[in-house]
Amino acid sequence: MPGKKIEATFDSDNWVESNVDPIPAPSAADAPAAAKDETAKDQPKPKLSSYDSVLKITRVRTERTFKGGMQGKGIVEYTMVYHRLPSVTSSDTESTPGSMCTYNGIMYFKGTIDSLSNANAGDAKDGELVFTITGTWGKDGVMAAVGEWTAIKGSETGVFKGLDDVKLISGGYNSKTHNDTPCWLVIE
Repeated sequence: MPGKKIEATFDSDNWVESNVDPIPAPSAADAPAAAKDETAKDQPKPKLSSYDSVLKITRVRTERTFKGGMQGKGIVEYTMVYHRLPSVTSSDTESTPGSMCTYNGIMYFKGTIDSLSNANAGDAKDGELVFTITGTWGKDGVMAAVGEWTAIKGSETGVFKGLDDVKLISGGYNSKTHNDTPCWLVIE
């Protein structure tokens, strides 16, 4: 039996992305005597990969406002890996366009979801759920973020607590912008 589908949209209220620094080179104390004359501050910051000019890892924190079948706020923490498209083998990005991003993360959601509440929730008007997220951006050359999410069983609070008849809450999104991103949940 197919699950109930809930449709909504979200706006990304902010997007803060920072680079993950590469593994540090050995310290000057570990270097041979001839190399100790060079100080770290005189050296350029190393790239994440000395083998691949596209490879980059970042951390993202974004806050979202949900409308429609999901009403509320979300906070997402992603780890993103920017890499070349699997079909691209050259490390020369100037002559070989084509990179994409693969990511995963966690989303904390606080609010309401149409037809998903527990009559035994007492005075609670909303609830909380935490989702795992996996996704891609730029896959197959399509400039869109495509993500899938699954609620973590046991993370539910408030109106979502005690939904014993719900086996799985999953869904996703397909976005070309940071606003009015269509998203959905399937409740089984």
